[in-house]
Amino acid sequence: MQPLLEIKDLDISFRKGGGRLLPVIDAANLHLNQRQAVGIVGESGSGKTMLCRALIGTLPRHGAAITSGTIRFDDQELAGAPERVWRSIRGREIGYIPQSSLAGLNPVLTVETQLVESITAVQSQSRQQARQKAVALLERVRIPRAEQVLKARAHQLSGGMRQRVMIAAAIAQAPKLLIADEPTTALDVTIQREILTLITQLRQELGMALILVSHDLGVIEEVCDSVMVMYAGASVEAGPVGVLSTSPRHPYTRALRVSRVDRAVPGTDLEAIPGDAASVGSWPAGCRFWPRCSLADNACRRDPQPALMPIGLQLSACIHADRMFELEE
Repeated sequence: MQPLLEIKDLDISFRKGGGRLLPVIDAANLHLNQRQAVGIVGESGSGKTMLCRALIGTLPRHGAAITSGTIRFDDQELAGAPERVWRSIRGREIGYIPQSSLAGLNPVLTVETQLVESITAVQSQSRQQARQKAVALLERVRIPRAEQVLKARAHQLSGGMRQRVMIAAAIAQAPKLLIADEPTTALDVTIQREILTLITQLRQELGMALILVSHDLGVIEEVCDSVMVMYAGASVEAGPVGVLSTSPRHPYTRALRVSRVDRAVPGTDLEAIPGDAASVGSWPAGCRFWPRCSLADNACRRDPQPALMPIGLQLSACIHADRMFELEE
């Protein structure tokens, strides 16, 4: 089967003064089929959001660029593509839900103005036709009193309502791929559940593929078919959700799993990941997780960051993947 999206050995760097480059993603790899849902999980600073920006062609706006690797979407190479190509992809083929719904909406424009603009930018429609479609989009994302919401501005809506408006804008052109970059950030638990349920239902109704970014492995397990784990700018493990949940083959994936509050045993200490996450531009030599890993040896400190290697049903970037059982003893 031809994948909808395939990322191979992608490197992304910030451009600094004097022509210097500050790497923020190094060797990211991702495979996504039609209608599949894949989760990207990792700590803050692991490169999740920068990877999303690469997939919608907005890296230059943030002073970053792809320095090597490939992004193959629907049999079209997008790494290094000019802006005119991205304009034909962004919004039409790939929809995007940003982390902050407040930042994603223009504070001085009404919801109607912004939704109509996103509709007419692609389709030649009258203002009235576009407005009717905007109402239908708001109703589709389960917003009551859609006509009233169209007249509102961002500050007049709750966080959950703003996020639903952002989802409506993202699916306006029925894209093949929807990217949700931590879509429940700053929302209370009840609203988080509603938003995740809505995204899942829309994916099934519209036949979209989904990339869901989160720092919460539990959220990924509920929504996605497979998962790619990132640490310090690199893909360190990938595979089916059920397999990584029960039999992780990278120490970082295991650490994320056992440090989850929902898996804690009452009356026992929660196992935390030791040390601090590697800072961007200050990655340690060798495997980037070795300073926090109990399996680390001289080879981990000396050799380059391992590439993803097949082991069972998943891929792991750990040279000691076959010793993971030692961490359970």
